Amino acid sequence: MKKTAITLVLLAAVVGLIYWIWSMLSVPIHFEQHFKSRQQAVIEKEEYIIKLVQGYRDANADKKFTTSWDELIDFALNGTMEYRSQIYDENNLKNAEILAELRKDKNWKNERIVRVPARDTLFDDDLGVCRLSEEDICNLRYIPFTHNTEEFELDTATYEVGSYRTHLIRCHAPYIKFIDTDTYNQEFWNELNDRFNYFINHAEANEDMKKMKADGLKATVTRNPKFMIGEAHPIPMDLEFFGVTFGSLEEPTNEAGNWGGSSN
Repeated sequence: MKKTAITLVLLAAVVGLIYWIWSMLSVPIHFEQHFKSRQQAVIEKEEYIIKLVQGYRDANADKKFTTSWDELIDFALNGTMEYRSQIYDENNLKNAEILAELRKDKNWKNERIVRVPARDTLFDDDLGVCRLSEEDICNLRYIPFTHNTEEFELDTATYEVGSYRTHLIRCHAPYIKFIDTDTYNQEFWNELNDRFNYFINHAEANEDMKKMKADGLKATVTRNPKFMIGEAHPIPMDLEFFGVTFGSLEEPTNEAGNWGGSSN
């Protein structure tokens, strides 16, 4: 009987040890899956947000972006976009006589202008059908998993080099807004620490960077005043610095208007 009791105790200890090891291994795995799936859901909104902010810019005479989600949503639901095309193909020699005759009228232009509802061209599928409902469009402003309480952050700036001038936009969703930090608090800080170290190790080794590296993540993001990152339009290195970012306020990243998805 005594031997049986000892065996049961040992068996329970082994089971407990196995469960402890499993829990130690499973939590990081579950967090990685959680982090990647939530980040991907935020990134998937990139396609729609890029089209919306660029469509708004292109539809306005000043060719500027806006940081107002109210203006963007109103444009998506009620605005129009203009498309221009040639009436007669000027590369087709058969049209030369026709064009010469029509151009006797000084006011005539070889141009066809078509205006279409913004929502029908911004979010259409291959068949030309809008993929988003009115509710979906209204909710584009909200970061996923925030119960429609937290909006994507929009910031704009003007970039100038010599005579070259263009307008830039940055759209940002901080990790702290959409990652479940209640369930995965330690794992979240571990993830940010890895990203912090990567950022510091790949940034210019100035005095601020050296100080941040020496202080570590938590001291840096809670420091007041904050370290500022960037030269033309600095942003604070705080807890909300880390997240999914589309675009940049420092320089154009492509010809389409400086959009390029990244994560800090």
